[in-house]
Amino acid sequence: MQKAILTFDLEFWYNSRFLRKYLPKDKSSLEDYIKESTGPILNLLSQYNQKATFFVLGQVAEKHPATIKRIFALGHEIASHGYSHKVLNEMTPQEFEKEITKTNQIIKKIIDQRPIGFRAPNFSLNYKTKWALKILKKHKFQYDSSISPWSISRIFNSSITKMPSSWGGIYFRIIPLKLYLALVKYTSKTKLPILYFHPYELFSSTSRIESAPWLKRKIKYAGTKNALAKFEELLKKFNFISIEKYLNEGFTN
Repeated sequence: MQKAILTFDLEFWYNSRFLRKYLPKDKSSLEDYIKESTGPILNLLSQYNQKATFFVLGQVAEKHPATIKRIFALGHEIASHGYSHKVLNEMTPQEFEKEITKTNQIIKKIIDQRPIGFRAPNFSLNYKTKWALKILKKHKFQYDSSISPWSISRIFNSSITKMPSSWGGIYFRIIPLKLYLALVKYTSKTKLPILYFHPYELFSSTSRIESAPWLKRKIKYAGTKNALAKFEELLKKFNFISIEKYLNEGFTN
């Protein structure tokens, strides 16, 4: 089977930028569904002997350390997704570094290992926020997966390995699997494809925010009903590995 890199952004379903305006300020009363959405995915990954990178939000790790321990114990990579899910352009460099430091400390306390990879929310590492790469280098990150492959040419050179990801999220949920597979294979002729998902996208019981406009609800929820079954079919088509394994063991396509 063709090799590919599998990644997840482990965050709360209500971190979505599409819902921000329609959520209560105090989110403590909201169910987060972290265990409920992540558990079936981990079971499938074990069933098909697949490995992945989980970019973990610091707030999630803080609230669900047992889930992070389970992910790590099953042989998956734990990487950093920052602490609060703020996009980079909403933070100063000092605020970003504070978040990075805090998340590193939380993750190390749980798995006794610092993350070597980082992914910013919403592809927010771009030409205007490239200052973040210097901070990542300072904190000894080996790679960054925040960059959209369509904007990577605008990012300046750095010693941080750039691992752009594509063909996840709504693309996976709404595109028929056969066409989705063709698109992934077409765009992976020179490098291994890096696919990205959010566990809540593969979980049909995530809370609905009916007050949001139709289009935003469509982007958020379209295809979630059958997404987990579709994901299982995807696991049969590729030999998935983590980014860490790809970098350390020199996999080729």
